[in-house]
Amino acid sequence: MIIKLINKIWRMPMSFIQIERLKKDISEAQYYQRRLIKKGKHVMAYKMGKKIDYMYHMLNDIKVI
Repeated sequence: MIIKLINKIWRMPMSFIQIERLKKDISEAQYYQRRLIKKGKHVMAYKMGKKIDYMYHMLNDIKVI
């Protein structure tokens, strides 16, 4: 029962505000990643890149729906 509810919530479309916030989060994360690279923290920048890729993936999935 709980799993069905979670799956239903997961598939619900996001509101316009949430989508715009996700776009803003991606932009802020990219800026932070550039700052990390500038400071020479390449490992942390790589990890941030992975998070940015995940956010892009989520945004593209939302646009498909």
